[in-house]
Amino acid sequence: MVGLVEYQEGYAAVAVFVDDADGTPATLTFRSDLDDGGRIIRAEERLPVADFLAKGLGPWPWYDLGERRLGALRVVSALGADPPPWLTPLEPDALELFRRSERGGPSVADLLDRGDDPDPLDPCGGTPLWYAVRALRPEAAVLLVDAGADAGRVVDVTARGERTTTILHEMVRLGRTVALDAALARGVDPSPRDSDGATPMHCLDDRSDHVGPQLVRALAGAGAAVDAAAADGTRPIEVAARQLLPGTVAALAELGADPQPGLDALVAWWADAQRHHAYRAKEVSATIAVLHAAGAR
Repeated sequence: MVGLVEYQEGYAAVAVFVDDADGTPATLTFRSDLDDGGRIIRAEERLPVADFLAKGLGPWPWYDLGERRLGALRVVSALGADPPPWLTPLEPDALELFRRSERGGPSVADLLDRGDDPDPLDPCGGTPLWYAVRALRPEAAVLLVDAGADAGRVVDVTARGERTTTILHEMVRLGRTVALDAALARGVDPSPRDSDGATPMHCLDDRSDHVGPQLVRALAGAGAAVDAAAADGTRPIEVAARQLLPGTVAALAELGADPQPGLDALVAWWADAQRHHAYRAKEVSATIAVLHAAGAR
């Protein structure tokens, strides 16, 4: 591992190393030391040079380098590469829309009312709607959808696009019922596929049973197939069963999902997981009872 460049980034001192041993892809190591009142906090991140040159440091997507831009420029220069497009900052108006969207509140309305594009792309291919969906407040996401932002947009979650998702998947994953209803009302495809062949109905979080029934009913009502199989054959009811979401399992069964794959998946998972998750036995029993009531044996 050879030192490549050192620079200051805010309160952190950053040292970048490159490892290009024969027979392996060249890798960058970013080592940052933050002085926290005399206590040094060290963080380290490694990624292939090709990934860094494609879209910078992750996680992806991101919309603004901020104080990291100068350091990134120094790394690119030290690598002897031409500055990639992602080093070019967003236009000020677009940047302001991204910032307001990330906060989630209704202040995006001022920008949309004056005619700003509701769907600009960040350097990673994300849009303001992606960040609004991930915010804790729902207003920005709904306003962006109503202004025409594409909830079905494919978003890369790796530097070179090997793994993708869509904003609609993220709405379901995070339990954003209001934003999902708004997107479906505007006619977005309820069953886009991510890089694993999964639909949004496969993206049920293990803490989402309070909104899971509403999510799957909304998707099914818009035409999503409740028994759609991902690339590996997994169905939404299998995901819901393994996540121990009895309310969501019941809703899927009511909508016509075959309960048997759900029971089979849960039993197989529990056979291995019970050693470490015995405290969830009551949840397992409750979910099995729902599947039995739906006709699984």
